[in-house]
Amino acid sequence: MDNIFESFIENLVSECLQSVKFSFLPEREKKEVAQKLRDHFYSMTIDTLIDQLSDEQVNQIKDLDSKSKMEEKMAEFAASIPGFAFVLEDKLKAKMSQILQTGQIPASPAGGPN
Repeated sequence: MDNIFESFIENLVSECLQSVKFSFLPEREKKEVAQKLRDHFYSMTIDTLIDQLSDEQVNQIKDLDSKSKMEEKMAEFAASIPGFAFVLEDKLKAKMSQILQTGQIPASPAGGPN
């Protein structure tokens, strides 16, 4: 979406991979887990943002013809929502804690980012 979100998500992924639940995995499996984590955290970011947008803003995003334009518009909207970064951070950190406790990564919805 935006470098700030990507950086934050990458930090969460890195923290998960260094945890007791995932640090023992062979490198190939770590890469697979990292991608699943990225996809899940990215989907959560999108869902959290969409929950904060008006119908008109959602339609503006849907009307765009490329993923990069959609992501740019979403970053623009995210920047205009007071406290959005804090709400998102709380949700993602709570999910990361759950993943670290269970060792289970929820499946991303069909059609998620790739």
